Amino acid sequence: MTDSHDWFADHLGPVEIIALTLPENDDATGWTALLAAVEAHTIRVLDLEFVRRNAADEAEFLAIEDLANPPAILAEFDGAESGLIADEDAAALLAELADGEVTAVLVVEHLGLLSALHAFEASGSRLLLDGTLDLDELDEALTDNESDD
Repeated sequence: MTDSHDWFADHLGPVEIIALTLPENDDATGWTALLAAVEAHTIRVLDLEFVRRNAADEAEFLAIEDLANPPAILAEFDGAESGLIADEDAAALLAELADGEVTAVLVVEHLGLLSALHAFEASGSRLLLDGTLDLDELDEALTDNESDD
């Protein structure tokens, strides 16, 4: 078994992609909360891209400085673009966006479980499955369970 530092460097926590439309104002509340989660080491931002639906009905990637009203705190995320979000990912969002609307697309790693996973593996466990649940399927399962009661 490698030492803890090497183990953490070689492993990823659960990763998910999140897309949120940007408000027309420069409200920084969400960005402040995201930065707090990063600073608390509960998540790591692996990619942050801004995508706009342009007049040609195409997905257009934007830099922070290209945004209409970027809150100042976005400077903290400058350089977070890693290219993990492909053109196909951005194009898949077009149906949800109005012309000119911008979405922030984040790929985040959840760090909260890494210590527990390390402890399990250090005691001989093997990780067999790691993935996310479809929210619609989860909601359906929870609704089915409620109706069974």
